[in-house]
Amino acid sequence: MEYVNNIFAIISTIKPKRLKNTKKLIVIISASFKIMSLLIFFTLGIVLSLVLRLVLLFTSKWFYIKINTKYILRPLSRYLLFLAGVKIKKTGDVDITNAIIVSNHWGYIDSLVLMALSPCIVISNVDVMQLPFIGKIMMLMGFVFVDRKNKRSIPIVLERAAIILNRTNLNIAFFPEGGTGDGYTLRKFKSSFFDLAFMAKKNIAPVVIQIETINNKTPTEDNINRVVYHNYSGSLFHHILNVIRLKSIEVSYHVLPQISYYEVYSKYLSRKKICKMAEEEISDFLNKNERY
Repeated sequence: MEYVNNIFAIISTIKPKRLKNTKKLIVIISASFKIMSLLIFFTLGIVLSLVLRLVLLFTSKWFYIKINTKYILRPLSRYLLFLAGVKIKKTGDVDITNAIIVSNHWGYIDSLVLMALSPCIVISNVDVMQLPFIGKIMMLMGFVFVDRKNKRSIPIVLERAAIILNRTNLNIAFFPEGGTGDGYTLRKFKSSFFDLAFMAKKNIAPVVIQIETINNKTPTEDNINRVVYHNYSGSLFHHILNVIRLKSIEVSYHVLPQISYYEVYSKYLSRKKICKMAEEEISDFLNKNERY
């Protein structure tokens, strides 16, 4: 504490003309520290996952995926969010077990939030799989990838997701909007992935993830794009750097009433009907709880 007070005492003696440059330097140092910490923990997570695969070499891959997701991916997601300055505000009971999670989608942070709060595999875009080295590691960890432009591949993706649900008791999450939104409005849901409810015979758990504050301020059209990855013209890496430069991000996590498989089965609900029910639940919540 005395060390911190000394730093502020030194800063207070700096002339006004130099103070602005000093603040910029502090921001650069802070961002550099965040980047190094994130890289170290991300690399550590990959190493631990690879070591675990070797340790469990003679067990089934489903057992490995289950243990890796629970004890490496979930804690790793929490640490990465913490290091990036992301705070999660949970409301009500957020426990979800062996279900199909559907959520609104506005970037890569919401994927980390889903994995941090429950043992969960997120169905990701095939573009992520094509990232050098990272894509291969994610495939080893059990991530499921989909090429939304190739509709014929969707049944294969859903079959793999159903196997993971039934053999690991983990959660599977996907984003029915089919892409990232602008952080304000909910895009129309696509129904194809809701076939997973029939294939796996699991409940649907609608979830809402909202941006509450950015640098302790209410999100606006000016600053929300620093967090939301929607129609961003630059690279993913450049956007991540913009997020890291922020002092803090607070998001809220809400679990809405589940759509039980018993209801789906007993009422002969169609895929499109389940999709509409989930979309209405999330949309109604967002309309009643507008943040910006």
